[in-house]
Amino acid sequence: MKKWIHVSVIILLSIFITACNKNEDSVTEEINEHIEDTVEIELQFEESQEKISKLEEEDEEIYEEIIQLGSEDYDKIVALSEQAVELLEERTEIVELEKESIETAKEEFIKIEPLIEEVDDDSQQDNIQKMYESMIARYDSYDDVYDNYMESVRLTKELYVLLKDEAFQENEVYGLISDVNDSYDDVADAFETFNKETSSFNHLKQIYYEDVTEE
Repeated sequence: MKKWIHVSVIILLSIFITACNKNEDSVTEEINEHIEDTVEIELQFEESQEKISKLEEEDEEIYEEIIQLGSEDYDKIVALSEQAVELLEERTEIVELEKESIETAKEEFIKIEPLIEEVDDDSQQDNIQKMYESMIARYDSYDDVYDNYMESVRLTKELYVLLKDEAFQENEVYGLISDVNDSYDDVADAFETFNKETSSFNHLKQIYYEDVTEE
């Protein structure tokens, strides 16, 4: 079985500075405040990723120990499998909290949408629109991360439950391991897309920031 693939997620870069310049109007200021609040909420996402990564490493250690054991070590295999299932359940709880933080951040960020058309400067309005669409694409891509990740957790749990069955069939185990590995690839692909969308947002946010801070 492959190792858990943990792709480091690029979190939104720094808190947005609202004090842009003396010409900034109230609409731009309000937009900036929503961006700040969004970034603040997503700090929980970063903390969740760190916890998940640690649990993934523990899971990998248990799996490596299990595959070194033979049929005469059945009791130990059962004990380790139960421990692994507990870690998976803990990971599931963290992922659910992570999803909640992303959804809360999205709810905050979409407050920007009705403000975009109120921006007088055409260049700023265009930059904000691009930044907004990029962030929404990022949130949409997280849905794929979540769905694929939860499926990989489900399959991995199914594998450990199967290993606890003293009469399990080897071909059934190998087939399930193959499914788990495929699910890890899907998770990695989803994370890659999410990271690209995050990078795109950070780039567009920087362009917008530079635009509104010009003298």
